[in-house]
Amino acid sequence: MFAWKEELVGEIRLLLQSVTLQVDRVDRRLWRLETSVVYTVRSAYKFLTVNVTKDVEVPVYHLWLKEVPLKVVLFAWRLLRDRLPTKDNLYRRNVVGVDDQLCVGGCGEVETSSHLFLHCIIFGSVWNHIHRWIDVTTIMPCDVSSLFNQFNYIGGAAKSRRFILQVIWCAIVWEILKERNNRIFKNKNSSLLQVVDKIKSSTFMWLKGKYATLPSNYHGWWLSPFAILGIG
Repeated sequence: MFAWKEELVGEIRLLLQSVTLQVDRVDRRLWRLETSVVYTVRSAYKFLTVNVTKDVEVPVYHLWLKEVPLKVVLFAWRLLRDRLPTKDNLYRRNVVGVDDQLCVGGCGEVETSSHLFLHCIIFGSVWNHIHRWIDVTTIMPCDVSSLFNQFNYIGGAAKSRRFILQVIWCAIVWEILKERNNRIFKNKNSSLLQVVDKIKSSTFMWLKGKYATLPSNYHGWWLSPFAILGIG
């Protein structure tokens, strides 16, 4: 009970730390799907229709990020093609029994890739924290490939933002997998906020060689990645 309250307080602190009050500016709405931050029907239509099918292909070059460790890139490639040893895949190959397919998150659902990385009440909640971190609001899609394509454009059309989001996406799914494996094989659980902090730390380490403003400013990165990079 007390652990639950402590995590709730942590979430509230996370929300408050991302708020910056500026009395000399007028509040206004920004449309991040256009570089001009002005709403257009074209950008809204593209965002809503880009992932209308479930069998969405992800171009290989979107995954080939030299800043991301090769093992993570290969893992992401397998994930997007549903080639990971998730419990449903292991069951289909007669490696585990029908009673061993349930998600380690304790939600009572079969562990598929889409469930584990998107819809599990434990691991899927990581995305809510990340969306607040990068200051976006969206609806989760049904499958992993659609999520990757959606995440690419969730922050707008600028290539610099898409690149950062691709790196962050790789870190998210990688840390979710590591947490899942720790719970299964090591009987070790990290809190949701600890997993989110690991994602921020991983992306910081991967990108510090590319952006000169990062090495001495982890705190700024932890609060608002695009602000510290000067990417609008």
